[in-house]
Amino acid sequence: MVLSNSANKSTRRTDMAKLRTALILLLQLAASTLPASAETSLNEASKTANENQLMAPSFSDTEQRIRAYDRQLFLDLVNLAEYNVRYQQTVNHYARWRKIAYPLAQEAGYACFLGFSLADLSIRGKGWNDPAMISESASKRALSSATVGALLGGTSSLVELTANGVEAVRAKQKGFSGRQSLAFVQSTVQRVNHLLTSRHALMEQSQIEGSRRELLELKEELLQYERDRLVFEYKRWNAHSRGLTWYKNTFYLINATVNFGRFSSTMLGYKSFSNPRYSGGTGPVLVTSAVLAGLGPIASTTAGNCIQRRQERHLNEQLPLLKGLSDEQAKSKFERLANLLASDDANSKHGKIAAELIHLREEKLGLDTLIFHEEKSINRTRKVAGQQAITAPLISSLGASSGIMSTIGYHAYRQRPIVSNRLGIAGDATVIPAEAIALVATPAAAIKTHLYERDLKRKGEHPEQLLANRLKDLESLKALVTEAWQ
Repeated sequence: MVLSNSANKSTRRTDMAKLRTALILLLQLAASTLPASAETSLNEASKTANENQLMAPSFSDTEQRIRAYDRQLFLDLVNLAEYNVRYQQTVNHYARWRKIAYPLAQEAGYACFLGFSLADLSIRGKGWNDPAMISESASKRALSSATVGALLGGTSSLVELTANGVEAVRAKQKGFSGRQSLAFVQSTVQRVNHLLTSRHALMEQSQIEGSRRELLELKEELLQYERDRLVFEYKRWNAHSRGLTWYKNTFYLINATVNFGRFSSTMLGYKSFSNPRYSGGTGPVLVTSAVLAGLGPIASTTAGNCIQRRQERHLNEQLPLLKGLSDEQAKSKFERLANLLASDDANSKHGKIAAELIHLREEKLGLDTLIFHEEKSINRTRKVAGQQAITAPLISSLGASSGIMSTIGYHAYRQRPIVSNRLGIAGDATVIPAEAIALVATPAAAIKTHLYERDLKRKGEHPEQLLANRLKDLESLKALVTEAWQ
């Protein structure tokens, strides 16, 4: 196993070294000193041919014009990469207070329900043989605990639902809503495609041959690859964030409904002290709430997946991509470029720029997938008990059993108080383990998430760190290259 891990690390280091060498391609995008604007530089190229030849005597006027296209393409792709990062940071923003407040509120709600069940079990136990021994005042105090628990659970989910709405409004204000982001990416892709088409037409009309032509053709292929990769990145992040939002909002809505159903059952309990007929509605309401709680994770996951697939189809229609280079094919293309650039006489003049460009490229391959999967892992562990696929149905089934016993106790044994009371005791004994499980599952998930995120931060692989570092690299790179091209 140690040998295998060492071999894998060695292979990764070798691949990265090849990338460092190969990615000097991007230096060619900054190899001339024409103005930064592609249109301006193309107009000036024909007017200042003699001056350009003095500055770069090894390049023809056609090559200078092609390089002007390359520079503008590069800047447009950097802008798209920056937009993708800011989009991910904005639409998936989750305030730190929410990481603590929601699990804490849910935990407090479960604790209140457990307190009610234990108190009710004790009160009913005193009337095991004589229901007249049951204290009405003590039962009302116990019900107040369940009332608070239901309000805490329902209100916390509504707060989360509202917070998601606020985040959506903020994203729209910053230009990252679904329509705004799609329009930006479409306009950028159209502009890049137009530049690529013009560049290709210029290449076809040129008389460039040999290794020079091969180099320029490889650059065109790799610019197309970068465009496709950035579009794929946007589409994946957009579809995932849309599905995640629907998953969360569906769960919050269901959880709020469940808790307000439980609140209704406590209100019926209070009413039953003055009118015993209200006791008949308590059991069915509890059963309905328990079943709905059990379906919550399934329904929310299904809603999220359906919306994500729908969004993927929509984006594929709006941003169709032809089958281009794979990552492995792109790496081989870069390796070929390394061989061509080894004899090129332009790479010594812009060594600092080349180093920055290579650093940018190093974090491209594989980083998008790393951020995507780490984000999914964090969201998968950051779940309260009601969201967990195993815990929620278990809690639901035990809670439904308690409600069924309460229903049977009233409707079948209303005239036999001892049997009805003992069925209530059995219901309490059934639901107490479920509430205890919920009480443990929520903090366990919160602690697990905290430890996982802490480990990622120590390694520098937390999505927030990766996105922030990537944005800094893109900003510094764009500033450096723009300054060099002026």
